[in-house]
Amino acid sequence: MKQFIIALVLVFTSAVAFAQQDVQYTNFMYSKLSYNPGFAGLSEKICLTGIFRQQWMGYKGTDGEIGAPQTYSLLVNVPTPRLMGGIGLSLTQDKIGFENNISARLAYSFHLNLGDGVLGLGLQAGLINKKLDFTKFRPYDPADPIITGGSATESAMSFDLAFGAYYKGPNFYAGISSTQMQGFWGSSAEFASGLASPNYKNHLWITGGYQFQMQSLPSFMFEPQALIKTDFSSAQFDVNMLAWYNNKIYAGVSYRATDAVAVLAGMKISDDIQVGISYDITTSKMSKGTSGSFEVYARYCFAIVIPPKPYKHGTVLYL
Repeated sequence: MKQFIIALVLVFTSAVAFAQQDVQYTNFMYSKLSYNPGFAGLSEKICLTGIFRQQWMGYKGTDGEIGAPQTYSLLVNVPTPRLMGGIGLSLTQDKIGFENNISARLAYSFHLNLGDGVLGLGLQAGLINKKLDFTKFRPYDPADPIITGGSATESAMSFDLAFGAYYKGPNFYAGISSTQMQGFWGSSAEFASGLASPNYKNHLWITGGYQFQMQSLPSFMFEPQALIKTDFSSAQFDVNMLAWYNNKIYAGVSYRATDAVAVLAGMKISDDIQVGISYDITTSKMSKGTSGSFEVYARYCFAIVIPPKPYKHGTVLYL
């Protein structure tokens, strides 16, 4: 697994550039359902995860308004043994300057026992609503018809499709997925003015992680992980290392190429509740006038146990 992660990083290093269309999280290991539908239902219980990210805190445009990316997500992961897999629901709001994207996606993953682990093959479908506030545009040409020809705000709804495969082993995981697959055939919606339409790009995600312990440090468990994302014109990778103490609290560091170095921390409040935070120290040119990026998540898992229905015999022979 270590060689696999290093190889993936080296393959994409030469093409790294900062680009963002799909949402990104420093805590990508706790938001897998947002980019890989194969992960749906692989949790042993029903899990709800809420995550919030404020990127480039303190950034303001020339007009003084806050325009930095701000993202909210709610992820619901449900194992469904009767369907031989699991289902997942992903709700996301991603605000970037004059743009506001709201998406709702439903995923199903078929689970297959493979070796010592489980392989999930998932398909996800949903809708993305993109809303633009044209009053916040600053065109070079004041007579630009895209700015003057439509209403102050416009929105368009598009169909969304994703596919993913995720393998969960005893002490490692690996996954590959393709999101915004509608980018293959172009946009499925236009703004009311007809002067523009949402343009989505297909993304490829590759992720992997491994857990190990050292005999000299039996109370600690170490977990290196990596995520690579590309839209086939540029690529970006995250690598991190988490250290768990007694499987209760963790701390770690993360690196996102050409963008940020991050510190992470979290804890298990109970067997069913986990919370975590991260802080990105921006290393790109966006570090000027900003104070980094902040992220927080909370996860709650629970099981629904249906008691067996009591059965009564209709004859005294069974007394």
